[in-house]
Amino acid sequence: MSGRNHGFTLLEVLLAMSVLGVVVAMLSLSLSSSLQVVEATEREEEVFFQAQTALRRITADLGSAVAVQEGMFVGENKEIDGRRADQLTFSSQAHLVFNPEKQQPGVAIIAYRLQPDADDGRNLQLLRSDVLLAPGSAKDGDERAEPVFLLADNLRSVQFTFFDRQGQEFDSWQRETEANDLDTTMELPAAVHCILEFWLDRDKETVQTFSTRILLPAEVPRAD
Repeated sequence: MSGRNHGFTLLEVLLAMSVLGVVVAMLSLSLSSSLQVVEATEREEEVFFQAQTALRRITADLGSAVAVQEGMFVGENKEIDGRRADQLTFSSQAHLVFNPEKQQPGVAIIAYRLQPDADDGRNLQLLRSDVLLAPGSAKDGDERAEPVFLLADNLRSVQFTFFDRQGQEFDSWQRETEANDLDTTMELPAAVHCILEFWLDRDKETVQTFSTRILLPAEVPRAD
């Protein structure tokens, strides 16, 4: 008994191709979704790392703030393209020493500034400068020329709020207190509330907000 070989009909081929196309489309969609989740997770991890690093540095700087005549505490309410981009300048003992052979610790003028990213103006960059206050403390004058460095980027906004000893809230800060007829000191706020707003997705305008409140020294050393 002999049999005959049967081939596939055109309908069967088209049906198989349709099923294969559906399977490939489902796999592609699943893979695309997985890649998007991975990318979003990586962005969130990077944002959390930057926020933790920036808030830790700001906390250390403000927690070591001192009241001196040469470097007053100034908090300014600023905006860039309608977004809060506050500035902060103050004296602190949290001067960073990267090269002990050429640098020395001491009271420094620390400043925080924001600038738009050159590639995408929607991104703000948080810059920190740190210049030793006492003249002659740096060897060969290297420290006076110390440049600013990037503390965090991909920011939407940065906001500083200040509180006095009575708990009253202020958007800016710059005060002098008369110690006697011959001297004045720069009054420090009792606390500073810092809010950092990072972009998660600029196109969808989703952000992640981080905040902390830093208590400043109640009694600060004076630099004569």
